[in-house]
Amino acid sequence: MLLRNRNFGLLFAARSISYFGTYLAPIAVAFAVLDLTGSASDTGIAFACWTLAQVSTLLVGGVVADRLPRRLVMVGSDTANVCVRTAMGLLLISGHARIWEIFVLQAFGGAATAFYSPASSGLIPELVEPRELQQANALMGIARYLAFPLGAATGGAIVATIGSGTALLVDGGTYAASALLLAGIRLPARVRAAAAPNFLGELREGWQAFTEHTWVWLLTAWVALYFLVSYAPFFVLGPYIAKHSLGGAGPWGTVVTGEGLGALAGALLGLRVRPSRPWVMVGAVFALTSVQSVLLAAHVSFIAITFAAFVSGFSFALGSIVFETGVQHAIAPDKLSRVSAYSWMCAMVSRSAMRSLARSRA
Repeated sequence: MLLRNRNFGLLFAARSISYFGTYLAPIAVAFAVLDLTGSASDTGIAFACWTLAQVSTLLVGGVVADRLPRRLVMVGSDTANVCVRTAMGLLLISGHARIWEIFVLQAFGGAATAFYSPASSGLIPELVEPRELQQANALMGIARYLAFPLGAATGGAIVATIGSGTALLVDGGTYAASALLLAGIRLPARVRAAAAPNFLGELREGWQAFTEHTWVWLLTAWVALYFLVSYAPFFVLGPYIAKHSLGGAGPWGTVVTGEGLGALAGALLGLRVRPSRPWVMVGAVFALTSVQSVLLAAHVSFIAITFAAFVSGFSFALGSIVFETGVQHAIAPDKLSRVSAYSWMCAMVSRSAMRSLARSRA
């Protein structure tokens, strides 16, 4: 069992706790801002500060994670976020928080997080054998999709009963636990290829690695367009259509739950499936994600849309696992974090555009 691998087990535990905090924090931040100013616009600005700082720092994070031990980069990212969330929580509990302080701390947190994801993508191949990569990625997917309902529910409960400040201190605790677990990973020193002469040179090396395999940049572009063209309309217009045609919030909650369960099922199947032609399979399962939008536009029964949402979540989770594994096999280890940073940046830009669209339609 892969989880018996001490180093990977520590990474899995750290990522599981980190995912839990990731889904807890947005509820706490949103209600903290609303309690301070009552402004939906300020709430949007708070999340924009995090997102813009993360996007603008991702490429730096990729270069740093390819230069330095990735475990240390992740520990540093977690430690910075412990400070950010603790400061935010204490300011709120003390009653002295000001909205500009929340904005600044959100920006610091987003910048710190930009170093974590590229380092994590590059660290997994250092911990497991090549034949175990897909299983490792599938386990990470399972942790993510299980953490979503648990983190969101916990965040909502703490905010409702104690307050946003306490919820953010709990989030800071998840970062601290993650850092401690990562600090326990023991690896031999990583041998790097000769470095490019400067930072821009290393970015160019990463871009060349990102573009030299057509399927890497093509599927990355597809994911970005999926968030913008399909995922955004589904979750922006879905509640409106549900209210007027499907029966309201209850049926829409069933649809969203269906997608979450499908994603968990896709991650579970990722533990077992080994496609002989992975890119053909990825293209096929990614294509199935469009069915939910087609059925929503047709105003069919919410039961049919729920089934389509299950298929969409299943397909996207499974396809993402196979894609991530393929990238880890194909890209040189010393360039993997930079390639991951380019992929993350494309996805984050599309998600930001998706949120802007949601605010404009609200």
